[in-house]
Amino acid sequence: MKEGIMIIGHGSKLSFNKHIMELHAGRLRERGFENIYIGYNETSFPTIEDTLEVMAADGIDTIYALPLFIASGIHLTRDVPGKLRIPENSTEGIVDVNGRTVRVKYASPIGSDLRVTDILADKIVEMK
Repeated sequence: MKEGIMIIGHGSKLSFNKHIMELHAGRLRERGFENIYIGYNETSFPTIEDTLEVMAADGIDTIYALPLFIASGIHLTRDVPGKLRIPENSTEGIVDVNGRTVRVKYASPIGSDLRVTDILADKIVEMK
């Protein structure tokens, strides 16, 4: 069973988002995670759909899809699940990608994580 991770970003016409996505992908690799891919919801490339197909072609059987978003909304409840080929408002599904059966597990956005509050508190202290 080959596992892979797809970090999902919003996408942007500017390069800031892409830089952050690549930074976090690299950091995950440094921590020993393998098969890290990036997919964008809109504007940037590769798209979620393209990344899904590449991962399936690379023999990935289970995809852990991690949205690097602060909060849920229309993108994370409708758009991204559709692009991952899982039902709206769901956290996982079994999908067919070019004749391969792939399990997709979809994480929640990072915004409610207590560590985000810790980062905000650190930023306040830094600004004083």
